[in-house]
Amino acid sequence: MDDWKPRPIRMPDEHLPNSAREIWNCRACLTPWPCDTTRGYLTPGRCQCGSATWWEERGPRNWHLGPRCYTEQDRMDALARELRQIHNAHPHFPPSHYYPPKPRRPVRQRPPYTHTPRRSGDIAPGTWLWVKPGGLHPGWGDLHHLAMLTAVGTPTCEVWLHLDGTVHQVRADLLILELTARRAGVEVTRNRALPDAYRWLRWTVAQHLDHRAPARPEPPVAEQEALFAA
Repeated sequence: MDDWKPRPIRMPDEHLPNSAREIWNCRACLTPWPCDTTRGYLTPGRCQCGSATWWEERGPRNWHLGPRCYTEQDRMDALARELRQIHNAHPHFPPSHYYPPKPRRPVRQRPPYTHTPRRSGDIAPGTWLWVKPGGLHPGWGDLHHLAMLTAVGTPTCEVWLHLDGTVHQVRADLLILELTARRAGVEVTRNRALPDAYRWLRWTVAQHLDHRAPARPEPPVAEQEALFAA
């Protein structure tokens, strides 16, 4: 039992084939490849030329037994067709290749603010946020960006982008807290909703500002209206 070891997930490299001769041999077993050890990691196949092929079940490697039935140009053409199919299926991937040029934005050093929200409405400079897609110019891409709040305001807030140190004006309803439930001290299991007392962790900055805004006084009601109702 002391010599027992778990079975490796991928095929051991010491059992790779030696293709120096016409008949491939295993480098470790010195028997025709694939050897008994490697057969449990390979899936057999058949090339269009009729030669046997072997594909690694848990890896990208594959082997073509016998003479090559294709040239290097054929391989490049097949790779180009595969990439073209991927591009046609996902025309905006990777999206960084399709972003328009970035306009000029002020660049600053990291602000010296530090603030961690502790309750609903507790928003101040130094709060780390996620800028939702659409909050920045399309030149920064259609994805979430990490930023620090540097000035609170409505309808837009000033944020410092962690990516490149640029400063932006972003709508408050497109900013969400970077603070997670675990960092806030809330134990939430997977696929379980947040407790009502900590729902503010999912609020946008606009919701936080609305929550801490003073309530507007209701307009006065004329007391004489009832006298003239008749």
